[in-house]
Amino acid sequence: MKKDLVTREEIDMCLRYAVRSNDNSDGSLQERLSTLLDKTQISLDEPIFEDSIDSTRIRVTCTVTISRNEQGKDGEAIRFQYIKETPVDYSKVPIRLRDSSSITDPTSSALGDTGSHNNYNTIGEYTVIESYDELENITPKLYEILGHLKKAYFMPEDFSNRLVVDRIHKLRKMFSKDEILSFPSIALSDKAGLIPL
Repeated sequence: MKKDLVTREEIDMCLRYAVRSNDNSDGSLQERLSTLLDKTQISLDEPIFEDSIDSTRIRVTCTVTISRNEQGKDGEAIRFQYIKETPVDYSKVPIRLRDSSSITDPTSSALGDTGSHNNYNTIGEYTVIESYDELENITPKLYEILGHLKKAYFMPEDFSNRLVVDRIHKLRKMFSKDEILSFPSIALSDKAGLIPL
């Protein structure tokens, strides 16, 4: 299942982030970036979440496809794999035990249980419910993808991986230097990256 990343909400968040990261408040940066994003398509495949063996990190991976739409024609798409790891402290993740026999009024349940299903599992009378709401916070955002594209654009070519060099060349054909400079920058400490596919 593909998700379009260039949405109004993501663009607004990206424009706010770009102004903060580039320290440019005259509005020209926002205009250039907004115009550029109108002609750019970025889609994400369904993210895959993996827990580390020692249960201290969660890794998200997904395929990112970038293309430009110039003069009514779709340009050639470039694909990357987005990878990000985030530390997880399971002592702070809400893990709750729910006893279905003690729930009489659905509105009194802190979990908002509808009462429409049985909460018993095959082992015992309790069901363990884990809240993974924080996973939404580690899925890629538009400003992150653009920041990593900007980083890749200016990557030196003094290495032997031909696939990486090929993707850098395609990226440089797709976006001019002025266009890529309007992208927001990401922190060097960002624990995410794009791998060419």
